[in-house]
Amino acid sequence: MVKSYVNNPLIKAQHQDQEFTQDQIKEFAKCANDPMYFIEQYVKIVHLERGLVPFELYDFQKNMVKTFHENRFTICKVGRQSGKSVTVIAYLLWYLLFNESVSVAMLANKAATSRELLSRMQLAYENLPFWLQQGVGVWNKGSFELENGSKIISLLLLVPLPFEVVLLIWYFSMSLHSWRTT
Repeated sequence: MVKSYVNNPLIKAQHQDQEFTQDQIKEFAKCANDPMYFIEQYVKIVHLERGLVPFELYDFQKNMVKTFHENRFTICKVGRQSGKSVTVIAYLLWYLLFNESVSVAMLANKAATSRELLSRMQLAYENLPFWLQQGVGVWNKGSFELENGSKIISLLLLVPLPFEVVLLIWYFSMSLHSWRTT
């Protein structure tokens, strides 16, 4: 029996033995190799009218995910209220789960905004099946850490800007396998 983290039945505790069926092994491999597949099959988001629903990516969101995945640096010019934040959150959830020892920082001009974005990612994580989750070592309103060494933290952006920063997400990898040579 896999134990949950600090009495939260939706989160797997770290250092748990996980048995996989053959189908789960195949699904895990598909998810690890294809962030779009992972997002559309396993990530759930909150819809204003229907509640918790599977994330169905629009074409422009698929393009965003593909661009994130294929390019180290990305700037997106996207209108307000279009689903860009939740798309980035879903991709970064994939990135944390399937890459060892990576760190992600969510930066926003208001601490509450940064924490809200982290809480959306935590909700998506809680709704993943246990066999797809990494064990959790730290889980709170400002950060969480997974047993694969990956972690995320929400931070307030302290640089004064002449405009409102809605979302700035920055991530970097500490794992050796992701270093690129030229």
